[in-house]
Amino acid sequence: MLSVPENSPAGAGEFILKLSNVDSYYGKAQILFDLSLEVKEREVVAVIGANGAGKSTTLNVIIGRVKPAAGSVTLDGESIGGDGIQAIVKKGITCVPQRRRIFPTMTVRENLEVGSYIRRHDKAGTRRVMEEVLSLFPVLAKKANSLGGLLSGGEQQMLAIGRGLMARPRVLLLDEPSMGLSPKLTTEMFEDIRRIADMGRTVLIVEQNAYAALSVADQGYVLENGRVALSGDADDLIENDYVRQTYLGA
Repeated sequence: MLSVPENSPAGAGEFILKLSNVDSYYGKAQILFDLSLEVKEREVVAVIGANGAGKSTTLNVIIGRVKPAAGSVTLDGESIGGDGIQAIVKKGITCVPQRRRIFPTMTVRENLEVGSYIRRHDKAGTRRVMEEVLSLFPVLAKKANSLGGLLSGGEQQMLAIGRGLMARPRVLLLDEPSMGLSPKLTTEMFEDIRRIADMGRTVLIVEQNAYAALSVADQGYVLENGRVALSGDADDLIENDYVRQTYLGA
């Protein structure tokens, strides 16, 4: 089982991450409008929507890349909306970006070690989490000394997620994890994400592949034009006629 995240005061099932009535802008263009969402401990929450719906901006607000113009972002009730990226990572939120962005000329093991930088003084903890990540992704263990650039797309996505886990986050954010993957690899990737949550992590996914994301999620949000159009249990959203017609091709 993955190590218990550091700084974990909330109990299982409690809301740990909240966005409340958030507005945000890029320049003069408003992107998010009165957006609210909540993430519980040890759940997978999926945020789905088309290109331009505001999904990645939502992540950028959470990790401090974009400061909310109105509303609040809290972790365990503490405001983090004005904090910088490094401070938010130290508080326990890590984002795995689109297109993986691994270091192609570094080995798998070296890429993972980069993810543990903020915990670099805890060498024993880093070794333990490294073993846990390699156990979670056995293919990475077999290729630990291979260059990241020689991995397949699916393997690189595993490496990117593993690198995020090396920081021992309270909340792991995943930005379009299925991008560039085949349908088979997408299914396998989301099964891995479900396993990560079942092993004690909290995961927030933003994803265009609505069915794949909702299939492994506990809760879901549908974003349209920077607003929450629908939210609820992921299973209920999959069965919702509007979601099926608009996002699932049914």
